[in-house]
Amino acid sequence: MNVSFLDNETIWRTADDFRLSKDLAGHDLPPIDVFYIADVILRFDVIDIPDLQADLRMDAAIVPGQKTVYVDRDAIQGWERQDRWIEKRLRFSVAHELGHFLLHREYQEDIRFAHFDEFKRWILEHRRNNRLEDQADEFAGRFLVPPDILREEYDRFQKKMAAADPSWYDVEGMRSHVAKKIASRFGVNHQVIETRFAREGLWPLE
Repeated sequence: MNVSFLDNETIWRTADDFRLSKDLAGHDLPPIDVFYIADVILRFDVIDIPDLQADLRMDAAIVPGQKTVYVDRDAIQGWERQDRWIEKRLRFSVAHELGHFLLHREYQEDIRFAHFDEFKRWILEHRRNNRLEDQADEFAGRFLVPPDILREEYDRFQKKMAAADPSWYDVEGMRSHVAKKIASRFGVNHQVIETRFAREGLWPLE
């Protein structure tokens, strides 16, 4: 699949426009309920599949050409029992799949599968498309972590730390520490926040 290059600004605009659309009014603040958006707002068929993670190393997978998303059965059960570690991972995975839906529909709308095994083979053949996956990851990060709210959280933490120790910024491991403190506000893993620090120019990696 020859996917066109999309710069970050284009991906961010797509994510922001979707999050701020009228359809998502009242459901646009983090932690974002990606299942409500997929199931109720977009009217996807959300189908739990046993061993999706074991077979494909994926918690969720959108079906090209259909408004269907497969979700690993164990993962969605973890979401329902509010297992925070699973919830964070699955929130990003589903947002990633929504990124495919919004960014890559033109490449996938004519693809059809006769059965699930055929779909699995297609996934295995196309998962090496780094451009496709990187774009969906960038969408998910921007969609789940609105930059204005991230900056508010960062500024609040910065003021608190600066009052205690003016040199706090240079302490080894502080970047990861702050990301872990902020991550719960967005319902994502701290690695997502560290990536957003860099992308949004708040705390670039040196």
